[in-house]
Amino acid sequence: MHWEVTDHVCRACFGRILKRESDDGDGWLYRCSNCGAEAAGRRETVICSCGIKLRTGKDAGIRCMPNTQPTPECPSQIVAEQVVSRL
Repeated sequence: MHWEVTDHVCRACFGRILKRESDDGDGWLYRCSNCGAEAAGRRETVICSCGIKLRTGKDAGIRCMPNTQPTPECPSQIVAEQVVSRL
């Protein structure tokens, strides 16, 4: 198995998401490098913070993005942040 590191974080624990081609070759298998959660799909949103939805099913507006201000308390390269809608 060859796993690639993505620029996404797990919606359960905020660990980095890894991906590899699915066994059937039709999509990807995503796995959290921290908690081990797995999901199959065509996009990272099946497991990452970008796919977080409100109870109503509406997009929560959270996106995985580079940490522009890493600190000793939060050295993560990728973090989940709420984005402002421009509607």
